[in-house]
This record gives sequence, structure tokens and C-alpha cells, in this order.
Amino acid sequence: MKNQNFTAGLVLTILGAMLLLRNFDLLNFDWDVLFKFWPLLLIYAGLAIIYGNKKTWLVPIAMLGITVLAILVYYIFQQTPQII
Repeated sequence: MKNQNFTAGLVLTILGAMLLLRNFDLLNFDWDVLFKFWPLLLIYAGLAIIYGNKKTWLVPIAMLGITVLAILVYYIFQQTPQII
């Protein structure tokens, strides 16, 4: 239960920081981009089920790593011109 509280707190903190930076015009992002990452919730739920009873840092670190990787891949392929 402690890992779930930590993870939920971390997600809310990051989301709040992003919204605050957006309000100050320091971060420019579109909500449509955020909704493209909804499948990450399924991955996080699976990790929480697999490692739910074990007290380990693996789940939050894996979630953070997967999120950063997904965002990097998205922005790399968004900037690359498509050749058809």
C-alpha cells in the first residue's frame, strides 16, 4: 500500500508541476499529447499487480523509466520527417 501511495503522490506532483509551469507559460504542451499516453496506465496497473505485495523500489523506478522512454520516443519520432 505504501508504494501505491508513493506512486500516486508522485504522479499528482508531476502533473501539478506541469500544469503550474504551463500556467506561467514556461512549458508549452497540448492535452492531446497527454492523452496519447493512456496505454501507460495499463502497463502501470500490470506492474502494480505483479509487484504489489513486495516492498521494492522496482515498480516506481520502472514506471518512471517507462514514462521517460515513451516521451522521448514520441518526441524523437515527432521531429523526424516522414518519408512516404
